[in-house]
Amino acid sequence: MLQSLLDKVKNYNENANFSLIIRAYNFAEKAHFNQLRESGEEHLQHLLNASMIIAGLKLDEISIAATLLHDVLEDTDTNKEKLVSEFGEEVANLVDGVTKISKITIPDYKSRQVENLRKMLIASTKDIRVILIKLADRLDNMSSLKYLREDKQKRIAQETIEVYAPIAYRLGLANIKWQLEDLAFRYLEPKIYQELKEKVSKKREERELLINKVKSLIEKEFRKRNLDFEIFGRVKHFYSIYKKIVYRNYELDKMYDLIALRIITNDIKECYEVLGIIHNMFKPVMDRFRDYIANPKSNMYQSLHTIVLVDDYPIEIQIRSKEMHRISEEGIAAHWQYKKLKSNEDFQKKLGLVQQILSIKDLSSQDFLEALKVDLFGDNIFVFTPKSDIIEVPKDATVLDFAYAVHTALGNSCVGARVNGKFVNIKYNLNNGDVVDVLTAKNQKPSRDWLKIVKSQRSRTKIMQTLRLHEIIPVSKLKKFEAVKDNIVVSDLKTNFIKLAKCCEPLPNDEIVGLSTRNNKITVHKKDCEQAKDNKIKKIKVEWNNERGLVVNVKVLAHDRIGLFADILSNVASLHINIEKADSHIINKDLAECNIKIKMNSLQDIIDVIDRVKKLSDVRKVSLN
Repeated sequence: MLQSLLDKVKNYNENANFSLIIRAYNFAEKAHFNQLRESGEEHLQHLLNASMIIAGLKLDEISIAATLLHDVLEDTDTNKEKLVSEFGEEVANLVDGVTKISKITIPDYKSRQVENLRKMLIASTKDIRVILIKLADRLDNMSSLKYLREDKQKRIAQETIEVYAPIAYRLGLANIKWQLEDLAFRYLEPKIYQELKEKVSKKREERELLINKVKSLIEKEFRKRNLDFEIFGRVKHFYSIYKKIVYRNYELDKMYDLIALRIITNDIKECYEVLGIIHNMFKPVMDRFRDYIANPKSNMYQSLHTIVLVDDYPIEIQIRSKEMHRISEEGIAAHWQYKKLKSNEDFQKKLGLVQQILSIKDLSSQDFLEALKVDLFGDNIFVFTPKSDIIEVPKDATVLDFAYAVHTALGNSCVGARVNGKFVNIKYNLNNGDVVDVLTAKNQKPSRDWLKIVKSQRSRTKIMQTLRLHEIIPVSKLKKFEAVKDNIVVSDLKTNFIKLAKCCEPLPNDEIVGLSTRNNKITVHKKDCEQAKDNKIKKIKVEWNNERGLVVNVKVLAHDRIGLFADILSNVASLHINIEKADSHIINKDLAECNIKIKMNSLQDIIDVIDRVKKLSDVRKVSLN
């Protein structure tokens, strides 16, 4: 088995320090002598398995050695000083980093999960290889989960799907991510997993006949054009299928994209050329096309995704270059051996998480490894509430930023905080790993000076929202009453007819003004609307009604798709806002209208609903009805 590991490393790095790997293996073999896993096999086998995963990512010999040794500090009487003397400080620090992540004894699962993620994130600021080794360790451990008690299986599987798989995704490690998810799904929902596996198997032959037909047609067309390409089928993973069924209301029998075709080209230009050919050969489903080359995902993933109809069945086709494919499979590790660093903007944008590192020209391999010792999550830091909830804020964020990141109301009333037990003011700059307990006062209110204190745009937006709400509240004694639009309040005017202007469609939090018509009706416009600038029209002071219990109608226009209505309702419900009534209908073949009647506790409820729904895919417009 050791020879297999050495051969795998040799395939991508003939000049590796193989003696270091051999010495690490021999040390681990002696240190873990007679130690067995739950399966009955030697613990050394686990170390080799994890090291093979790391070698699969083409990491350096330091990483391989550290993986072979990653359990010696936790499971043997070896100390860090011994590792430093035998293998050097770099290997010892990696092993120590992995040990700190693993050695968690908090009994409560939820707290343990948060603490686990916290330690991983903090460890990543020192050396990203710690995370990669821990992922390899977890992946191999998941493969032997069947030998544990059921309660332990479920706890580890839950932790894997909530903590480790998302981190693998963030690093662009697609292969590791889907393996972790499928293995965890198998133990979290064993009956559903088995049922899904059987159903997928029954339809396999039918799907493969269709896929092979499409593959053959594409290959024939590409050869006529003398295109250099690779094409192969990709079976969808069980957890991915499960998510589509549960969250998108898909029917398994109609899911012909369970096997997708993947086409690998030489460069970006060929990707788009291939896309044009595919769309000429088959009818594309246009609202299902995604261009992740022009708009890469945050984890560096790039590809063109399209769905075409073949014999009236939808077939998914992914198109990417060889380099994109390598990054998709290996993620951040794909750049570990990358020596000829490019400096053009497109390349930097594409690499996402390692953008800063790759902007450095003429970087040696060793310097590149050192440069990777940066915060995995870019310019953000992670700080914690007293209950160990993780809050992500920008680097150099203040206490005020943290308060607004937790909740708008907490930010509005913030007067300071205890940071790691020490009293500080709202301007205090936070550091990675700080524990922050926000202090509030009932009479505290935001001021415009706060805009100079906060670092995040999110905080500035929330402060401006609150300032606008306070600034448009009339100071004279005004008679307030509910008019036709019961979320609008007007001054003492003898009319019950108020409507929102169609030209600018004001929303809660917009500064508004009423324009009076001859028949004493009021149309509410945004203050910056062109019609509102007409000095010949009488202006009426109006404001948004912030009373509790008001019922408001929200209208959503969106491209019609399966699961749209469910997505909207679940997102509104997640805000703990009471939905009085909801319905949806199709306007035309592409457009759907959803109407939701909600009872608000405050004006902020409407703002939150609109902000949340606007972010959903396929939503075109959100307005008050």
